[in-house]
Amino acid sequence: MKSRLEYLERYLDAVDFVTSGRKGAIYSDRWLTANYDPDFYSVIEKHLGNPDDRVRAETVMLLTVLKERRAADRIREMRQTDNERVGMACLGYLSAIGEDDVLIPKLVSTLEYERGEEFRKAAVRIGSVGRSGDIPVLRKIYGQTVGDMRSQIRDAMVRIIDRDPELKKKRDLLLSVPVFPDEKSFDRFLRTGTEYLDVRYRNSVRPLNRISAETYNNIVRGIRNIRVRLYNESNNLIHYPAEYTGRYDRLVDLLSWSVEDLSSKEVFHASPENNIVCARCGSNMVLGGDEWMCIDCGNRMRV
Repeated sequence: MKSRLEYLERYLDAVDFVTSGRKGAIYSDRWLTANYDPDFYSVIEKHLGNPDDRVRAETVMLLTVLKERRAADRIREMRQTDNERVGMACLGYLSAIGEDDVLIPKLVSTLEYERGEEFRKAAVRIGSVGRSGDIPVLRKIYGQTVGDMRSQIRDAMVRIIDRDPELKKKRDLLLSVPVFPDEKSFDRFLRTGTEYLDVRYRNSVRPLNRISAETYNNIVRGIRNIRVRLYNESNNLIHYPAEYTGRYDRLVDLLSWSVEDLSSKEVFHASPENNIVCARCGSNMVLGGDEWMCIDCGNRMRV
């Protein structure tokens, strides 16, 4: 994956080419399309206000190719206030987004009722045009399918999640398989989860200032399993007796407490090869100087 700096340099080169008279240097650059990451959006977004209308127009056209929806409100405004060249580019962007909005319900219907090749094609297509707001219905379908169909829906959700920095922060939750209401199973989970955090963690880990990388990773695995199950049970609470909501909230509080406490520990005998993961969001942490830092949520902990 290319770095933000590499992407910025390539984009600025394309801007220079456009201002020098090379038409299409921005929007037709396949490198800019192939190596785009949602985290690079601000690199492009600021040039929607570039003094050169050719750059503004081509930037809008690039955002159209990238299907970058975060620009929609800004581009709607530009459609009304900018000149004809830019206005036409804005119209193309808004038309493409509008077509996708019409298409998405049809794709969802296909995923709900079709099988085989039609299902596969719809999954591929919705992976390209889907919005963050489509994730809940896709997760529902995800939980109702198995085998290749589940894998195809998962691939579609991965593509949607990767386009949205906010969704990426809870990627592990969104890609987990939904849990259907089961009172006995939920009761057992609440008991074992509460015991793990309020007894075992509190008595064995809480008093320590330093823990080994192996111990840390084992605890994170347990915390992540609890976090994912809590997420998947949140919509099921209405199906359980009222007392379960209180027990659920208690476990949520214990989870938050344990994550904060674990983040305060020093981890020894750790190296980049240990693949330390973040207790908050599950992403890989990187070693820099005397601390580990999460590449997604910014959580830090000492070495």
